[in-house]
Formats: sequence, structure tokens, C-alpha cells
Amino acid sequence: MEVKFTKMQGTGNDFVVVDEWNGEVVPTGEKEGFVRRVCARHFGVGADGLIFVQKSKTADVNFVFYNPDGSRAEMCGNGIRCLAKYVYEHKLIGERHIEAETLAGTKTLDLEVLEDVVVEVRVNMGAPQVKRGEAQVAGDPKGTLIDEKIMIHGFEYNITSVGMGNPHAIIFYGDLEEVDLKTIGPRIRHYGNLFPNGVNVHFVEEQGENEFRIRTYERGVEDETLGCGTGICASAVAAVLNKKADPDKPIRFHARGGDVKVELETNGRDIKEVYLIGPAEEVYTGKIRA
Repeated sequence: MEVKFTKMQGTGNDFVVVDEWNGEVVPTGEKEGFVRRVCARHFGVGADGLIFVQKSKTADVNFVFYNPDGSRAEMCGNGIRCLAKYVYEHKLIGERHIEAETLAGTKTLDLEVLEDVVVEVRVNMGAPQVKRGEAQVAGDPKGTLIDEKIMIHGFEYNITSVGMGNPHAIIFYGDLEEVDLKTIGPRIRHYGNLFPNGVNVHFVEEQGENEFRIRTYERGVEDETLGCGTGICASAVAAVLNKKADPDKPIRFHARGGDVKVELETNGRDIKEVYLIGPAEEVYTGKIRA
């Protein structure tokens, strides 16, 4: 059996999109193996994740996202922008305000459209999780992990932990080019004493007022990726928690795959909502054997 797919990318995070709007194309029991084969860089299409587009009983669309290792992911900020572009431009949904079902809850997407082309998507990523219990960090579930010195495999890191439906460890660093992410990333990602479910690892460098560079080692991909939407959102929150950013102004991030911005909604003390704003692109279409 051949499966039609669409290749898409958001900030260099690339995805295979399979349309299951009118019914299941890949049986549920076969999805994990299918995802691993398709996402393999040298033996399949190659991707940072796979999106199944399905109808939802509780929202406008169901965002079914898999990591390339075949595991389900709670949420993907760059991937959900691709979903929004796909369902609108393929005329599955005609509205420019879309609600998407995810494992991290319902997310709202607002589309900027120019001549029937989605040029930008604003995603309400919801409230960040800063308590250890919510952010999937070991220790006092009501406590926080903000700029704490943590010794991992003989090296000390100042780590801030923020959840965005999935766990993130953020480290502010002077020069990102000095970071050996392929070595350091796995050490922190798999540090089970602190992160029992693993963690996405982000090194962030200040560039100016409310402007940052970011590099990411992504859980499930098990490598550096060109961008991570939820990680950028978590890093924006971490920047505010560490008094490195003004929550009342847009926070701009330069990832290796492109630029996005984050806007925060606060009640004067706490961050209530996080918005991720950026483009998505359809690259090509094709068919692959299931």
C-alpha cells in the first residue's frame, strides 16, 4: 500500500504530514513502526516528526503528532503551525481561527492569510508549567527549578525548568558556538535523577533587548534540531523568570532554522498565556510504501 504525504517545515523543523481526515490511512497498531521508517533520514523520507491530520470530536481538528522514534509527543509548536497551514490551504477547514485537539489540551490557532496563502500562524500555547510536579521535574512537586546549579556527569549547569505540555531545561550561555550540544545535550536529556521522563535541552544566548539565539537538543529526535516551538516558548518564560526579558514586549528568537517571536499574557504577576508566532511552509508532496 502506498501512502500519500506532504512534507512541511516550520523554522527548519521538518515534518511528514499524512491526511487521515476522511479515515485512518495507517492502522493505529502500525503507526509506530510506520513513523520510524518514514522519519529515518537515510532510509525514509526523513523528518523531525510525523503529523496525522484527523477529525476531532472536541475541536476543529485533531493534531496527532509522533516523534521520529515512534513515540507520541504531547505537543509541537512548529508542527502545529504546519497543521494549521495544511488544513486551511487544503480546504479541510475554511475558518482563520482554528481549535486543535492535542495531548497537551486544546490549542487555538489564528491564521494570517494573504491571497489564500497562510503566511503566519499565531498559536495560543496555553499556560506554562513552572512547578516541578507539572514540569516533570523530580523533587518537591510544588517547588520550582529556576537558575539552579546542577551537577551532571561532573559538569555544573545553571538550569531553569519550564513545561509547555512537555518538559524543557533551559540554560543561558554566553556563546552558543562554544556549546558541544551533541555531547552535552544527551547528558542532560537523559539525566533521570532530575528529569524522570527525559527533557528537551535548550542553550540560549542573549542578543539584545528581548532578543535571543537558541540551540536545541530534542527529546524523541535524539539530536540537535533547527528549531523547537515549545522550547522557544519555554525559553521565553525562562528569560522572564530570570529577569532577562520584559514580558510586556514581544520576545524574538533566532533558531538555526529561522526566526519566530513569542508574546506573553500576564496578570501582573504570573504568565497566563504564551503565544508562538511564526510561518510554516509546504515543501513537496509524495508517496511512500506503508
